[in-house]
Amino acid sequence: MTTRFIFVRHGETDSSRERRFAGATDVELSAHGREQAEHLAKRLRAVRIDVIHVSPLIRCRQTAEPITEITGRKAAIVDEIRECHFGEWEDLTIAEVAQKWPEALQSWVGDDTIPPPGGECWADLGERMQTWWDAALQRYDGRTVLAVTHGGPIMALTRRLMGIPREAMDAFLVDTGSVSVITVDNGRRRIRAWNDTTHIGEPLMDAKGHGYGSRRHA
Repeated sequence: MTTRFIFVRHGETDSSRERRFAGATDVELSAHGREQAEHLAKRLRAVRIDVIHVSPLIRCRQTAEPITEITGRKAAIVDEIRECHFGEWEDLTIAEVAQKWPEALQSWVGDDTIPPPGGECWADLGERMQTWWDAALQRYDGRTVLAVTHGGPIMALTRRLMGIPREAMDAFLVDTGSVSVITVDNGRRRIRAWNDTTHIGEPLMDAKGHGYGSRRHA
């Protein structure tokens, strides 16, 4: 039987639009983010969803609200799928971090085992997500799990599951309000969809020939 995991990144926040480190920082959705959540709910209306897991951070809970209303499924708050904690870099822009911690930022970018000062490293995030995945895969075998989470957890888990080198993941975007799908069938993992944002007005190709990313929000 096929087990399906649908990963939703929360809708836009002011922090994501301004490209700030907001891992543990509890920021709410922007007006556009709330619109994205409504579009997500409509997109998922006809999808069979057996289980909904939601990060405890408010931006994910707000994203999940219209989904639970439209699907009738109750969400479970799951701490394991929260975003990476960026320590002293929380609520700062990349430019601000680069100015104050240039060497630490360079080390963090190049090594999964190095955390931001006072924060969590990507390796620990990946291990946390792997633990959640293994438990969910066993418990919900043959069913569909919707996880409303963050860009970091989606990327970290996908890298571990698929054995993708970190440098290759630079080509894998996870936009706000996007949907990605990974299935498992007889132990074989497949990425069935990635960073799909067509439900929020980003068509595969518009009349001017612009593809994904023409209206991207960080």
